[in-house]
Amino acid sequence: MNSIELLPNINIQSQGIVSDKFLEIGIKTLGTACYWVQNLPYGLNSNNENSLIIFTEKCGTCTTKHGVIARLAQELEIGLYKNLGFYRLNNEIVTGIDEIIQPHGLTFMPEIHCFLEYNSIKIDLTAGNCNGKNKTIQDYDFVVRVNPDLTKEEYDNYYMSYLPKYFLIEPQLAELGIPQILQLLELCKNQVKYQCSVMNFQIPNLLEKSGI
Repeated sequence: MNSIELLPNINIQSQGIVSDKFLEIGIKTLGTACYWVQNLPYGLNSNNENSLIIFTEKCGTCTTKHGVIARLAQELEIGLYKNLGFYRLNNEIVTGIDEIIQPHGLTFMPEIHCFLEYNSIKIDLTAGNCNGKNKTIQDYDFVVRVNPDLTKEEYDNYYMSYLPKYFLIEPQLAELGIPQILQLLELCKNQVKYQCSVMNFQIPNLLEKSGI
């Protein structure tokens, strides 16, 4: 993923609700807005369907962080878009995933991550966040441009529409069937949350031990 500095650092002008929200907290450029969003703590929001929630809850996930910047870009008429990236979730990305999927003959679980795209530049505003992942995702099997905010139904429909492509990559997924895939996916999501909580616990303790 490329640096935020490669985005056009234009001034934010009052063009709608999102630009006004940033101006209200003293953020006046697109680059500063991206850094502000990236530096917000990674955390689940009470509503993922409206990315403006990050202004009140002061945290966000890949869904809401990239959603709010994509909405800002729409208001400013910039070609900066939110993408869904379909990738192979395994132990390399999140510790503990293999214990969930390997008993079912799987080497990965199809999962979705969001990021921003400007021309050929890809920006992940959760990079460096304590998000449960061991590394920033670089490799995607499929990428689709989407609206800044999606309903849960729309998000689920995207996932289901790409599952047949993964059946060709990993036939064992097709053998399991949709209900079991969704059960395993939920277990994997819970493992990501668990690893996120572990990381959030470890960092303060490491800082305390180091005297910082």
